[in-house]
Amino acid sequence: MKYLSFIVIFLLFSFASEAQVSKHRVVWDLSSADTTVQGAVFRQINNARTEIPDLDIEVVFHGQAVFAVMKDSTQFASRIKIAKEKGVTLAVCNNSLRRLKIDPSQVSPMATVVPSAVAELIKKQTEGWSYLKASH
Repeated sequence: MKYLSFIVIFLLFSFASEAQVSKHRVVWDLSSADTTVQGAVFRQINNARTEIPDLDIEVVFHGQAVFAVMKDSTQFASRIKIAKEKGVTLAVCNNSLRRLKIDPSQVSPMATVVPSAVAELIKKQTEGWSYLKASH
């Protein structure tokens, strides 16, 4: 009986600890060159943050979407700055940069270059992050 009580207490403590550690985290998959889709992601980020203020957010830019986070791109510059200030991680796929013949130094300093968008998305999902495909 003593061991059973110990096991029950241990399990309850384990579940309670897990519940306290659980945090909402989402990764957006953004590969579209469509500025309507890109703009929608920034709106959706704001909407999600309104409902879940401590939400961890990462947006993975790959394919033609990498052009949205170039140093010389002005279309979303203010939104990127605001997102970064709010703690959003902006990840840019190095594989896409290579394929498009873009030097990583051309990426906005607000963004982080990751080796592979696919690998980044897989890692986040394995870590329990929710996955959203960018759309409008």
